Amino acid sequence: MKIDKRNPAHWCYLARFGLNVLLALCLRPFGRRSSRPLVLLYGHKLTGNLKALYDALRAAHDAPCEVRFLTMDPAYHRDLVAAGEAAVLAIGVAGIGALARVRVIVSDHGLHAMSWLPRLSDIRFVDVWHGVPYKGWDADDFRVQQGFDEIWVSSALMRRFYVERFGCRPAQVHVTGYGRTDRLVRQDEDQGSLRRALGVPPAPTRLVLFAPTWHHGGGGQSVFPFGVGAAKFLDALGAVCREHDAQCLLRTHLNTRLPAGAPAGPYQFVPQDRYPDTEGVLLVSDILICDWSSIAFDFLVLDRPTIFLDVPAPFPKGFTLGPEYRFGALAGSLDALCTLLDRYLADPASYQRDCAEQATAARAAAYDDCADGHAAERYIERLRGLL
Repeated sequence: MKIDKRNPAHWCYLARFGLNVLLALCLRPFGRRSSRPLVLLYGHKLTGNLKALYDALRAAHDAPCEVRFLTMDPAYHRDLVAAGEAAVLAIGVAGIGALARVRVIVSDHGLHAMSWLPRLSDIRFVDVWHGVPYKGWDADDFRVQQGFDEIWVSSALMRRFYVERFGCRPAQVHVTGYGRTDRLVRQDEDQGSLRRALGVPPAPTRLVLFAPTWHHGGGGQSVFPFGVGAAKFLDALGAVCREHDAQCLLRTHLNTRLPAGAPAGPYQFVPQDRYPDTEGVLLVSDILICDWSSIAFDFLVLDRPTIFLDVPAPFPKGFTLGPEYRFGALAGSLDALCTLLDRYLADPASYQRDCAEQATAARAAAYDDCADGHAAERYIERLRGLL
């Protein structure tokens, strides 16, 4: 779950989670080693790289372990159980039992109340992170991960960042690719089902995804670019979409709070907190409009038109992958954005003529040859070694 520091209930969850961690640590020496070891996945949601590993383990006939998703959020736990997923409530009694016998914990954000366990327990820890970033980090941001047993990254360049900038040991960091890209590479899912889950029109209606990043450190900045305001921006975008019988999906980050509803016009509101299946959203999207969101690197493997809003980056610590890795067309104004969107809706093939070279270079930097549909298999092989 995403911790809201202004919510007293979340502080209660953290306290109960911490107590359960302590009780489980006391019980671990008395537990019997199971012939089928337990692996727990931990993050805000069962999505992205965690979901890719979870699905691959659940589908494998020779999976080396039992896998469950650990969450502090009682409501989300109920939703997962109702959907038939293997979930454990970290603040419940079952959380104590799971933590008392777990062999490996895989995280994509951090550990919250478990942050001291990598140094004080025999549990093995793995980080899979949650996206190839433009956002800059430094070693202070990865103090918890520096104590992990392994960190699985998307490419050799990302491995170098972890070692040279983020303070991780070379032996920790392994290039596996990102499991979340496997679905995007395969593109073998029923598009009609994905569209129905989002409540959007069926094909051939084309879908334009607007997915801005969140403004780190607050400040109340608008997610709408160029200082034009939401109404003017959406009116202009909507006019282009209507001209081409397209619809625009508005997707906000977990940290962005906007009114829960789409404006009038050819829009569908698909915020990350209500529609966590990012890969499903990307699979049905024909064009992406973004600024500095890491979602761009997921969309990159689809080879579809991407328009970057040429606005200042909101990152206080600079960049990991810098501005040169904006692989698509750059729009420096609302008029330029509308011109580019009109061009790529009218002639999608023109995007390849405009941007193929920089997209190829960005894909090589972000993924090497690991965006091949088999990253989750490499996750399992590394997991076997840890077990």
